[in-house]
Amino acid sequence: MTAKKPPGVFCLEGEWDDTIESTLSIEPALRLLEARDDIRLVHRDVATKAELRYYLNRWLGTRLRGYDFGYLGFHGSAEYLYIGDETLSLDELADMFDGRCEGKVLYFGSCSVLAAPDSVLTKFCRDTGARAVAGYTKDVDWIETAAFELLLVSKLVYSTNMKPAYTSLCKTYPDLTRRLGFRMAHSTWASDRTIAVLASDSS
Repeated sequence: MTAKKPPGVFCLEGEWDDTIESTLSIEPALRLLEARDDIRLVHRDVATKAELRYYLNRWLGTRLRGYDFGYLGFHGSAEYLYIGDETLSLDELADMFDGRCEGKVLYFGSCSVLAAPDSVLTKFCRDTGARAVAGYTKDVDWIETAAFELLLVSKLVYSTNMKPAYTSLCKTYPDLTRRLGFRMAHSTWASDRTIAVLASDSS
């Protein structure tokens, strides 16, 4: 009997520092989960919108099956990602996805992207077909966020219902989720946006 493969994580990551010598990356942390057989991982570095579009098309093609967790690790702000020197809105990203994210969870490993209004996040899920989006409502510490992501990814890749998964993460790790301003949404629901205000006030 063939063993069932662990769920796949498709990670696209931008540059975190201005210096070309920087080696800062979330990949080693995700490889730890892969080494434990919690996930399978595909990781690619992205520095331009063109590269992002290319790899999204590769991910959403017919050959890469079972990779239903998308990790987008870039600098960001409310409703925007920064791809190298370029700015990308959630609407533009939704156009790139072109409704091809059915069954997928999209995680933004970025500052403040989930501080967007409820209507923006739920529309993004409807436009892309994503099961859910997750991320943060404030500027977050890189190391603290990376530590939380080990817990978050290992939880969400095995979750079928996103709202209870969000509640479970908040109950299990109340200090981290509150301090980071962690938030989730799907096509008809978004977690309480006041966490964005509270997180910002506590910065």
